Amino acid sequence: MEFNTGLLGRCFFAAGITTVVSGCAITSVFNPYPNQAQTYQSAIVADSVPNRSVMTDAILLDLSEERESADGMLYMMESGRITQLHSKFEESKQDFQLVIDKFEQQDLASTIESSDVASKGAAMLTNDNAIPYSGAGYERIFTHHHQAFNYWGLGDTEGASIEFRKVALEQQVLLEKYETEIAEAQEEAEENDFDISTVSSEFAGLDTVAGQVKSSFQNAYTFYTSAAFWEAVGEFNTALIDYKKAYEINPSVEMIKKDIARVSKRLGSSVSSTDLNLAKDDEGTVVILFEDGFVPSKTETKISLPTFDGGIVSVAFPTYDTELWPRSISLKVLDDNFTDYGLTHPVVDVGALAVKDLKEQIPAIAVRQALRAFAKYELQKQSGDQLGLAGALVANIYNIISESADRRSWLTLPNSAQVLRINLPQGARELSLTAGIAQAKLPLEIESKKTTFVRVVHVNNQLIPQIFKL
Repeated sequence: MEFNTGLLGRCFFAAGITTVVSGCAITSVFNPYPNQAQTYQSAIVADSVPNRSVMTDAILLDLSEERESADGMLYMMESGRITQLHSKFEESKQDFQLVIDKFEQQDLASTIESSDVASKGAAMLTNDNAIPYSGAGYERIFTHHHQAFNYWGLGDTEGASIEFRKVALEQQVLLEKYETEIAEAQEEAEENDFDISTVSSEFAGLDTVAGQVKSSFQNAYTFYTSAAFWEAVGEFNTALIDYKKAYEINPSVEMIKKDIARVSKRLGSSVSSTDLNLAKDDEGTVVILFEDGFVPSKTETKISLPTFDGGIVSVAFPTYDTELWPRSISLKVLDDNFTDYGLTHPVVDVGALAVKDLKEQIPAIAVRQALRAFAKYELQKQSGDQLGLAGALVANIYNIISESADRRSWLTLPNSAQVLRINLPQGARELSLTAGIAQAKLPLEIESKKTTFVRVVHVNNQLIPQIFKL
């Protein structure tokens, strides 16, 4: 592999200037994103917590100011979730609409090819954080999931149904995109005589967690939520399809088998099961959607790569510390008659989706990192040749400082999502909710043959409930 050192020198200068003037994710280039995200996570607190509203408003203002930045879609993901969990559905809707618009722009190949040239040039001599954030597949699905809740919270069930319908289409788009990216990464590796397997083997430790999910963007939680939504509005055919998809992704949840049998019977099919979890004439249904904790953040690992002239360069890669993988807590549910409905059922490990996504991205990351490492190595040699020992030392210091893994991801997402479907007598009821040391009492008005959706988020040792009706 040969490099034009004069050209690299000019690229180095241009990349540095481009990074500064274009606002290409400056805060993440030299400051790991998880450090920033801790502040965003702290903003998800119950409205009843004293003196927290001022802090949350300040954080949201800071995020809003980054709306048009290179990492704007990531900041709006964080902002959209924070505002949604404070029931500011209109504000959240605007945040997620920006994210959706960005995803749609990415689907236009010509837009990507023309708009990313400058940022990729900057990234060649800094790190991947200089590339504008483009989102992961599972984040794209969760974006529409959250947007559906925004429409729902605003009383627009038609808008919610449109977002739920987009999930199947989005997964097809993601499948095609993934296959294209893998092929392009392999082709670029071959063109530059780089063996991807030499790097991929370093990430074998992620396989246990990544193996828990079939793909990085198939989300049983979203399918279950949409299925329960469709069933509640009487669209049983669509509900059955989504229940089956949720069960196919996560067949360990026995409750979903009852959901499939119940909807199948409503459609006139003969079913062998007698336990359909069906509400009686004087009962209403409560679907509990429980989101626990925060998805793990990426860490950094250094891998040594041989250069084309026999040297060695150390390259930073994003990874996950699976040795310290968080364990999710389930939600315990009792009613005001002390009836114990047990625990919520885990349907998706969001952390596993994130790990799977990283595994899928390793080939493309490896090629970029290798090319960047070789470019920096050449620049260091050029600096030594032209400026002597001092020049080589400065270039070496810059390479060390700028060599940072891209650890960006949507970090206010939950670590896991769980579900539970129960039937309660009509009238005023109260649920007692417990997760770890967090407890909450939730008054409900149950209507016969109607479905009430209760979303409960467990973060910062608090339970944040929201009620959605149809």
